[in-house]
Amino acid sequence: MDERAEWTLTLRQVFQDVQLQAVEASGYLRNPSGAAHQRTLVPAVRRFSALFSDEVRDGKRGVVEEAFALFLEETWLAVARVLVAPKVSDVVLLAVASFVGEFLRRKSSRSKEPKGKEELRAGLLKRLMEATKAEDRVVRLRACHMLQIVVNRQDYIEEELVTQLRDTMLRRLNDKLTSVRIQSIYGLKKLQGGPAEHEDEEETDEEPDKEEDAVTQELRKLMVSDPSKDVRKAALLNLTVSRKMYQDVLVRVRDASEDVRFAAFRMIGNAMPMEDIPINDRAHLLDQGLQDRAARVRRACEQMVLKKWFSECGSSPVLLLQALDIEQYSEIGSKVSRILLKHLSEQPRALLEKEGVVEFNALDMMSENSDAFNAESIFFWREQCYYYQKIDNDPDKAAAILPNVSDFSKMLVATCKAESDVLFIAQQLLEFGHLLDFQDEFGRRNLLDALQKLLRELGTDSQLIKGIMQLMAFVYSRSSEQEFIQVVAEIISDMYDPVEASNQEVSASQQEDPEIPSSQQEASTENEPSPLSFGPQLNKLSEEDREAAEVKFEELEKRLDTLEFDSEEYNKVQADMLALEALLQDPKVLSWLRCLEIVAQLLKLTSHNLSDPIVDGMSRYILPAIDSDVPALREAGLENLGLFCLLDKRLAERYLIVFWRALNNPEEETEVKHTCVQAILDMAFSFTNLQPHIFGAKQAEDVGDAEGKDDSAKESADQDAAKEGDKDSDNDGDKSGDKDGKEDNASDEDEDMEKVDEAEPVAGPEKLDLDTIFIGLGQLVTVDDLDLQSTIVEGFCRLFMMNRIDNITVLAILLETYFSPKLQKVQQLSEHGFQSRSLQLLSIFFPAFVMATTANCMLLEEAATHLIQKSMEKLEMENDSMLDLGACSKYVMHLLSHNEQEEEAAVQAVKARKKRAKKPERRRCAHHNRIGITVCLEILALEKVAAMPAIRQDVVTTRQKALLKMIAWVGVTVDEQRSAALFKYLLQEITSSCFSSQKGLLRSADAMLKRTSASYSEQSTEQSDDQQAAALAQDQTWAHGLVKEREDVLHEVLLKASAEHEKWLKKQEREKKAKRRRNARYLSSGSSDSSESESDEGSDNEPPAAAPVRRKLSSRRSKTAAVSRMHEKEGEFEAKIKQALQADDADEEDEDEYDEEDSESDEEDGEEEEASAAEEEEEEASASEGDE
Repeated sequence: MDERAEWTLTLRQVFQDVQLQAVEASGYLRNPSGAAHQRTLVPAVRRFSALFSDEVRDGKRGVVEEAFALFLEETWLAVARVLVAPKVSDVVLLAVASFVGEFLRRKSSRSKEPKGKEELRAGLLKRLMEATKAEDRVVRLRACHMLQIVVNRQDYIEEELVTQLRDTMLRRLNDKLTSVRIQSIYGLKKLQGGPAEHEDEEETDEEPDKEEDAVTQELRKLMVSDPSKDVRKAALLNLTVSRKMYQDVLVRVRDASEDVRFAAFRMIGNAMPMEDIPINDRAHLLDQGLQDRAARVRRACEQMVLKKWFSECGSSPVLLLQALDIEQYSEIGSKVSRILLKHLSEQPRALLEKEGVVEFNALDMMSENSDAFNAESIFFWREQCYYYQKIDNDPDKAAAILPNVSDFSKMLVATCKAESDVLFIAQQLLEFGHLLDFQDEFGRRNLLDALQKLLRELGTDSQLIKGIMQLMAFVYSRSSEQEFIQVVAEIISDMYDPVEASNQEVSASQQEDPEIPSSQQEASTENEPSPLSFGPQLNKLSEEDREAAEVKFEELEKRLDTLEFDSEEYNKVQADMLALEALLQDPKVLSWLRCLEIVAQLLKLTSHNLSDPIVDGMSRYILPAIDSDVPALREAGLENLGLFCLLDKRLAERYLIVFWRALNNPEEETEVKHTCVQAILDMAFSFTNLQPHIFGAKQAEDVGDAEGKDDSAKESADQDAAKEGDKDSDNDGDKSGDKDGKEDNASDEDEDMEKVDEAEPVAGPEKLDLDTIFIGLGQLVTVDDLDLQSTIVEGFCRLFMMNRIDNITVLAILLETYFSPKLQKVQQLSEHGFQSRSLQLLSIFFPAFVMATTANCMLLEEAATHLIQKSMEKLEMENDSMLDLGACSKYVMHLLSHNEQEEEAAVQAVKARKKRAKKPERRRCAHHNRIGITVCLEILALEKVAAMPAIRQDVVTTRQKALLKMIAWVGVTVDEQRSAALFKYLLQEITSSCFSSQKGLLRSADAMLKRTSASYSEQSTEQSDDQQAAALAQDQTWAHGLVKEREDVLHEVLLKASAEHEKWLKKQEREKKAKRRRNARYLSSGSSDSSESESDEGSDNEPPAAAPVRRKLSSRRSKTAAVSRMHEKEGEFEAKIKQALQADDADEEDEDEYDEEDSESDEEDGEEEEASAAEEEEEEASASEGDE
């Protein structure tokens, strides 16, 4: 007994020493898995192992089984004391767990262990697993923590224990305590199924081990959906990353938590080689990481590039840019290049040489081998010059790698005239030109001449026009912008005027002919129609050829979408499309398009307005394009007109109707409509209080004209363009022109425009204001075209934040879009976990809009009220595409509670470090009261409508349920006493007069009334007086009047909804009856077949009998038997048909509105059955003849 007590005391002493050492040294927490920590545990583990060998393995004192049981019990008591102690430091728990795990550690399945140690390990782990089920949360947390440390210490665990540990830890993943879930995640790190091992077996094994997959699936689920950022981070760090799993990790770079995003970049950088990550995913990683709002996340992304990816590319900047596909992701390439340049400039040269960094000097490369220049080299060369000039401010380094202007001009011209595969290089060189030193006047003139020639040539790619114009504007900005405008105007005029000049020669020859009087010439010009008397005349194909070519082009385009990219068939179809496109394009159309491209860039780059006659004359090229039958010309013309209107408010008001009508033209191209939307929004951004001119009214002089119903806006545009064309033709002889003449023409044009505006129409002019336009744009917000949707949503958000719009309907449309079920599905289908751009914009817009001003709060309240009423007026409420009113109400009430405003004010006060910071003022608003009143009025109106005839109760109940879900989020406030009292009164009215047949809804309404009354009593401190009672009576009268108004509106809506619902129910009933008939028919045929098969099977089982003697019949008698069988079948068939028709007639009497549809369907069924009966008769007759 004394010996037993001695070694027991020794065991306890070992545990006490471990705990004491942990308290004295804090290295356990700083580095629990490092070498220093391991050394501190070595003496204790040796003592404990020796004690186990002496007392259990050798069995010197007593029976081995008793010694083992006692040793296990004493060890567990020492561990359990740590678990249940009221106050235990984390270092003590960590030290004891590490000590136990190190003692129980087994390196592999082949390593030898002392006898009984395996049983000891199993016993301790099972008791720890049981402890994780404790009701006390502290014990449960410590048990999970200790268990995960012990498990992670083991290099090998028996398969039976692995299964038990996995099941135990998986159950703990659903624990309500965040810390327990985190420790369970760490414990499952080594218990995953090893996806790397099964990755190669996926093709052969369709069903991998479910237990192994369960751990990975749970970790992936927690990483995505757990509300705690610490749990998501732990799941991310402990998930084994592979090619299969890394896509889930990739989504976490967009997590809401900074810690999770930081962990995601560290995880991907350490676990995934760059070559295993697709190029688009690399771009996504860098796009998210390098512009993250948190500095530590940006540094983690930069370290991933510098420490991992850069070294994997041989420390060569060019190779790294090649791996990032800078032609598609040039902005990301710029950010990566500047990170590399900053890193290289900060590191000593000796260290860079030691790391094997490849030094890049573009001029040396060009002098040695010009063919070695590629897109990545040019790109990094430009980034080098930009970094040294603009960021590092080192002119000496920049001068060392900059070329002279003359050499640059030759390189640029040679590149721009090359094939399209060097288009990216040409674009980079055009951007590079902004960094050159233009002190060399000769080189500057050469460069400008080269740029002008490139503009004049139609062979120059359209994507280069923007870069050429920007470089020209940059070079001319050092001297004179007016010179730049004149040069560009001359280029445009020379490209546009050749055909027009030939037209002018024809008209001049007619005027010079002495045989034709001038009066006859004028009469002939008036009588002869001329569809386009301005601009280049198009060489059109015949209508049939053009239509055939367009149809074939569309077919090829659809086929191209189904083919694999860059395959042989894909390239062949693409070549055919290019040939067709060249056939459809007219050279003069291309020339006109080039003019419009140059005009657009000129309007973007100039700072002059319409006071400059050259800029004012640009309308000569723009207005004719709007009336063209070529979609590309119309699109370019509308884009230019939108830019042109931004120069003057009067122009914007004059031509806004043109964009509006093109937008509402159902036959217009999608690209043209997108251009119109952008132009309308740009004008709304630029000018306040726009008042669009109305051209849609038919003038008195056009009463008898049948074509007066067309767009008169286009007619007026044509008139303006014709006048300007005459003006320009008069000035062709002298291009310097007479400015007075131009001003006279311009004034005449304005006078004619005013005359058109002031002419009295036969009918009143149509009403068009900005609200009408904005509502029309809001109705275009659909999921079918996400680009157009995001453009409109972004425009509305900007207009609301600029206080340019206060339309409630538009704000309600935005709110409905934010909660659109269809738009929510886009996030699930998109790559990288992206939401649609519209959702991202609206998630930022609504909180910022509400926090801006009190007036914005009122707008949101009115928009919510409008949305509630419109939702109740919809015919279908249970559709999948129906708005979730409960979620929408919850969000709106959260925004209008002003909690975020108070938090923001508190943060600003802390930042200001005021000694006596005042409590932030709370906005005293009663939005909840007023929205609650609106909901109550709708419920009361619905209850009155439900009592009317022809109204289905289920249609009403659906709406009442939706309204009760909304009112659940309404909180009463006494900041506005009258609205609070009225809201409480309306709730009492609902509970007393509504939901008489809906007990569940009545209980919900009672609960809301109790909650509202309690909150009202707590907040209300003043006693009610006669004045408040009188005010409440007035409010009650007002509320009953509104209920009456809504009752009339909802009655009409619910009548239609009830009728539609009744039709739907009858349709469902008819389908069920038809299904029952078909099933009965199949069952009867199946039973006859089964009886025949059973008889056949029975005959097969019986012993073979003697064949009966066949009775011989004459041909006449056999034919008579066949005919009699046919008559019997006909009788049975006619009886069945009569029964079916009688049932259908009974159904028709109950369904009067479906008489025509039922009769048609019955006739079709009868014809089908008669046809099948005739086929059966023919088959029987043929069979009987065969028997004969």
